[in-house]
Amino acid sequence: MILPTHRVAANVHDFSWPAVRRHLEPWFATEVFAFADDAQKRSGAFQFFSRGSNHQQRGARSVRILRREKASARSICSRFVPARTSAQLLPNVSPLQRELDVVLLHEGILEPALGITPQSVTKEANLTYEREAANALRCG
Repeated sequence: MILPTHRVAANVHDFSWPAVRRHLEPWFATEVFAFADDAQKRSGAFQFFSRGSNHQQRGARSVRILRREKASARSICSRFVPARTSAQLLPNVSPLQRELDVVLLHEGILEPALGITPQSVTKEANLTYEREAANALRCG
């Protein structure tokens, strides 16, 4: 059995959310959930995770990204659903590997959009791993 593991990125050198969005926009559709207070956090977290589950049940692939804004004590939660084929996003990856969500995440998002290389993943320099989604939401 393979259990999901949520990746939490931090300490990303020269992080720019507008640059990350520009990289992702051609490939993913965005839905934003505001987390301004505790009630919105509970509602937003439920919607965020249930939307992804609904897409997966219909056979669609989904990658969910949470962006937290610490300075304003506000969180923005974005869910990205592939809008184009993985062959266009991952042209140098074999067709079988393109079907793996972890390959889509690492080679389609973490490395090109955030600069998180396989070497930094190995060193656990920019990523921590959480089994439980609720713990991943609290990180940051």
